[in-house]
Amino acid sequence: MKYIRKSISIFAVLALVFILSFGNVSAGTIYESKTKETVTSGVTLETITRFTDDGWQKINVLRVDLENPNVKVDTLIDSESIKKLTNVKNLAQSAGAVAAVNAGFFNWLKGESGKGYPDGPVIKSGEFLSVDSEYNRYNNSMATIAIDKDNNVYFDFWKTDITLHAPDGSTTRVFQYNKPSPFQYTDITIWTSAWDKYSLGVSQQYPDLVEVVVDNGTVVEIRQGLPAVEIPQNGYVIISRGANAQFLLQHFKVGDPVEISFSTVLDWQKIEMAVTGSAILVKDGQIPEKFSYEISGVHPRTAAGTSKSGKELILVTVDGRQAASKGMTQRELANLMLSLGAYNAINLDGGGSTSMVSRIPGTNDLKVVNTPSDGALRSISTAIGVFSVAPPSELAGMIIETQPNVFVNSSTTLTVKGYDKYFNPVSVDPNSINWSVSGIKGSFAGNVFRAESSGIGTITATVNGIKASTTIRALEAPNKLILSTTKLNLLKGSSYSFTVKGVDNNGYSSYINFADINWTVNGDIATIEKNKITAVKPGTGYIEAAFGDARAYCAVSVASESTYLVDDFEKKNGSFETVPANLPGSYELSSEVKKSGNYSGKLSYDFSYLEGTRAAYLVFPNGGIDLDGNTVEITMMVNNPQQNPNWLRAEVIDSGGQKHLVDFTRDLTWTGWGRVFASLRDIKSPAKLTKIYVVQVNPVPSSGCIYIDDLSLVKATFPEINESTIPKDVVLSDRDNKEAALNKDSIKISVFSGKSNPENMLQKLLNTKFYNKVKADGYMKSIQDISNINTNTHVDIGGTRLITLNTTDKSIRTSASGQWQWFFDKLNSHTGDNIFIFMKNSPDTFVDPLEAKLFKDILIEHKEKTGKNIWVFYGNSSETYYADNGIKYFGVAGLNIGGLTPDNAKNVKYIEITVNGKEVSYQYKSPLK
Repeated sequence: MKYIRKSISIFAVLALVFILSFGNVSAGTIYESKTKETVTSGVTLETITRFTDDGWQKINVLRVDLENPNVKVDTLIDSESIKKLTNVKNLAQSAGAVAAVNAGFFNWLKGESGKGYPDGPVIKSGEFLSVDSEYNRYNNSMATIAIDKDNNVYFDFWKTDITLHAPDGSTTRVFQYNKPSPFQYTDITIWTSAWDKYSLGVSQQYPDLVEVVVDNGTVVEIRQGLPAVEIPQNGYVIISRGANAQFLLQHFKVGDPVEISFSTVLDWQKIEMAVTGSAILVKDGQIPEKFSYEISGVHPRTAAGTSKSGKELILVTVDGRQAASKGMTQRELANLMLSLGAYNAINLDGGGSTSMVSRIPGTNDLKVVNTPSDGALRSISTAIGVFSVAPPSELAGMIIETQPNVFVNSSTTLTVKGYDKYFNPVSVDPNSINWSVSGIKGSFAGNVFRAESSGIGTITATVNGIKASTTIRALEAPNKLILSTTKLNLLKGSSYSFTVKGVDNNGYSSYINFADINWTVNGDIATIEKNKITAVKPGTGYIEAAFGDARAYCAVSVASESTYLVDDFEKKNGSFETVPANLPGSYELSSEVKKSGNYSGKLSYDFSYLEGTRAAYLVFPNGGIDLDGNTVEITMMVNNPQQNPNWLRAEVIDSGGQKHLVDFTRDLTWTGWGRVFASLRDIKSPAKLTKIYVVQVNPVPSSGCIYIDDLSLVKATFPEINESTIPKDVVLSDRDNKEAALNKDSIKISVFSGKSNPENMLQKLLNTKFYNKVKADGYMKSIQDISNINTNTHVDIGGTRLITLNTTDKSIRTSASGQWQWFFDKLNSHTGDNIFIFMKNSPDTFVDPLEAKLFKDILIEHKEKTGKNIWVFYGNSSETYYADNGIKYFGVAGLNIGGLTPDNAKNVKYIEITVNGKEVSYQYKSPLK
């Protein structure tokens, strides 16, 4: 006992309000993380996540080296039609870009769904695609970013004159080029085939329309009051009415040469690409006192800028209107561009349009790197695309992808992606890879690695002298297994593939391959093969998954199926419809051919009309036939008098009102009677069967009929599972939960939750018992009540630091000003082996889930870097414990257990922690024992 009396005991009362004092910290960045990856030679992607005193910001930055000969920047716009709005990812994929960002503002076209047109001038690949002569004519408001053929970048307010030249020397002003007319086409508008396939054409609104058709620079037709005409691929149509139309009629005739000229602030013929934004955010390193066009408020933002040398293009998105990133004001965006190195910068379309995509390293696939505020990419008009124009090259590097952890005696699949010296993808033959591992023991079977010892290892892939490595953690054994589901309802013959995650003693986890699990089926209801469970017999039972000493169980019910007749076609049961409307055909009851009874349903069709999809429907009355939650299939007898290429389908409306088209067959190649089935297994119940129909999707003439009888529903009845027959999962106890030996350097920390209410005698008694027990143990050298500290907020005892955090607002940031910065200091300045953190509220209850994640990630990162023991304690309504990637979390109830009475007072617990250097253990104890 001589050593015990020299040990130290400390207790923390967690349920009290903590009073913390911090120095004055100015508003700013609490935490910032940056990632950087190479997209292609000369192009990098940076992702910046900032946690500030005002909230979160997520910023994405594409940096393009304009001096790199292997990189090209160009405008992206839909290749089918300038009018077609398309999201940035689709624009980039279709053009072959390696990265892209949304660009100019656009205007919706009234009455044309999904159509719009770009604001301001647009040049793509050196060609004017869209412009109007009124833009910026009366002020400098909306700026354009342009890049010339030598990769010089310009930011300016474009004013454009468009002139039409007649062969007699006469000229006239063109108002719009590939844009709609705001003047009812009384001006002069020019459309090319990039705008639309057809011209405007005469209409009730424009009965006096004149259109001059130009092909290869020559007038080929002059049309007055005529319908729309196809626009020549190498030409355009000049459109006008009124006085301007008279100019066209007076100065042009068929066979005349025609010329259009553009005059801009720059020599546009040297410009390779141009898109139009709004205000210039930064001009020659300075932010304007007043922007030419102000978009007020805090929003998602998109901007483009260049470095002082002009040789680096900087494309930026800032997410907004979401908890993960609040967005920026226009001036904040300007300051951001300055901080990122922009000497000149322009504001582009933002809000829901803000989008950025980038190539996934080692592939040609694009990923969306920002988080659009609409929840999905918005269709927009133009984007700035970044292209690799590097020549094909040999393999220069590789990337290995696998999960970070693997359990000993289990395996993980390794994927290798290759790239050349320009960082463009190169395929790697899996059979050419030589695998090796160091730091741990393991073996390889092709691209599958099996761990044979625990620890941190390095896996290396070698192909023709080119090497790539990745770090992997081999875990000893799982404490528990987590199945992807704990209850299954299966139909006979259907299958399910489990995923199994193991979690070890320290909270490190890894998915375990199906084949590495020992599977057992109880009840002879299913078989296990080819990485899946397949139901073979109706009944109940369970599946056991075993790995090491851990076990997990899934209850299984396999349904029995019954068929119920719902329509015998003995009385009128529906009406007839066609698509397109008014196709020949009919639906009627017929005694000509029947399977049972006196009648069948005869559905006649005539698909001689060859345009588009054609269908003939039997439409059921009263909204359709009810399909309850147990209905898994529709079946019926069908008599097909002659083979034909038609499909036979049904329309089903699910419980959410969504329409589903299910197939009976896509090949009516039999004759006579046959039974057909349509599955409903992926449709949300209850539902309704609304239509049965024959459909012809190919341009093949077809006419005839089918006869339908004995329409039935297949229903599944799942036997009820007796939960008491399902074993409980086998979860191994935490190895640190044990009695520890004491020595002269031992430290004890007793953690109790809940300050007693003086008027509650039971709480007061238990609180006194706790204090007396800690004192009476004989281990006490000093007592420090952390809950009463209001000036000093941490305690160091030997190599152990106790940190108390104020989380009364269920937040570290808002509970005390500057607390995060203080916490970083106390975390990073400690040189000992152990850090214990005490909080009123669990991080899992934080108002901001991202702040909770940051807190946990910081602790994981700190442990990985320093190897310290980090334990977190917080007040809770019950005693809870879990580990997460090496960090232990304890929920301490103490006096806060629900319904405290003398009968359950023995359930009140405190945690006694014993520290022996770097060895830390704990036990739950009662103040009453």
